[in-house]
Amino acid sequence: MTVNVTLAARPSVSVAAPGPQGPPGPSGSIPTAFVFVDGPADLPAAVGGVHTLADNATYFLTGTVDLNGARIVAGQNTTILGGSSENCRLKSTGLTGTALITSAYSLPMRGLTIEADVALDLDGTGTPTAALDWFGVNFSNCATVGTIANYSNFIATDCAWLNSAGLTFDGTIGTVGFSQCIFTTPAGGTAINVSATCTLTRRFRIIYSAFVVLSGQTGINFSASATVPDEAYILDTVNFGGGGTYTAGVAGTSDKVRWLSCVGITNTVAVAQMFMKNNATATDITVQGDRYPMAGTTEFAALSQRFEHVSADNAVRYTSAIPRRVKAQASFSVTAPNNNVLGIYIGKCTSGNGLDPDADRISESEVYITASGTRPDAGFVQALIDINDGDKLYIIVQNQTSASDITVVFLNMIVEQAVS
Repeated sequence: MTVNVTLAARPSVSVAAPGPQGPPGPSGSIPTAFVFVDGPADLPAAVGGVHTLADNATYFLTGTVDLNGARIVAGQNTTILGGSSENCRLKSTGLTGTALITSAYSLPMRGLTIEADVALDLDGTGTPTAALDWFGVNFSNCATVGTIANYSNFIATDCAWLNSAGLTFDGTIGTVGFSQCIFTTPAGGTAINVSATCTLTRRFRIIYSAFVVLSGQTGINFSASATVPDEAYILDTVNFGGGGTYTAGVAGTSDKVRWLSCVGITNTVAVAQMFMKNNATATDITVQGDRYPMAGTTEFAALSQRFEHVSADNAVRYTSAIPRRVKAQASFSVTAPNNNVLGIYIGKCTSGNGLDPDADRISESEVYITASGTRPDAGFVQALIDINDGDKLYIIVQNQTSASDITVVFLNMIVEQAVS
């Protein structure tokens, strides 16, 4: 059987390229809110050297777009896209001293490279919900990347600062976050500045990123006068290399910082060490069975963080607003009369209280030793303890056999966070 089929000819479809400010196209055409940009002519006409982009419009760069001395002022929720930071670039030959891109609103960007003398002037004052979310945006050969101020959030992912310096955060910002980014700066440059007048209400966080900082350059200059919550200046798995100044301003010992798993800088942790060597001061035992704070003169290790030494109490005091669970442990040697049974404990004195060995005793830590009377006898105590800002940890002793004094000759007490 023969079947004859006649195919109808496909009708031709013609879609006119929309102008950047023209009326909406017919159903099925590319809307004018999405504009392909081959060159400056595809943008709204420059007035006084300024291309003012439309509100709620998306501009897609198809290659290198040179504004030839003009600049851009973005509208409300203007979006700037490119196919890739490798082949889509925004620049303006001849524009110096003035930001290439200015905005007072949210400005999403993705998949492009920005090259400028000054790249940005972004200030969300008056737009409380304004946010900046960038993915795959590179800054190349920018003498000054520019200022970002007064945004609810700034998030940059898979971005690169290539031979570019001077990204400054100022004003009030909720979160500044970088993920999987790389930073290289020109001679004498600083990659990121957090100004003295910047207030970060939630956090400043860089994760899984790298800084190449050569001699004479600075990676992050975070002003000690900037406001940020305790442990909210976060560097997590960040690699610093090159021999320059990796961080400046806020020191790594500050309660503002939380640096972990980084290379090139000292990571932060809650840790303390208190010790005594050849102590001859006895703890005065006046009542058999009563508990007393250990007597002597303790020393404090310089590598301690988040703790301070309270020498008057022979204690370490926690100094961070972040509650923590810590492991406290102490090795020691003691002397007392022969066959006296000694109790040794770790104590926790809650912030604001005086030492109270009975109330402060951590029962899980208690250890009993029968003294030999002829030589120091060694022991070890440890416990998991939840601590808060101002809490003090110290050693408690007890003689269950008599009212004879106890001397802790050697002590090495270490406190470290049990969970990061």
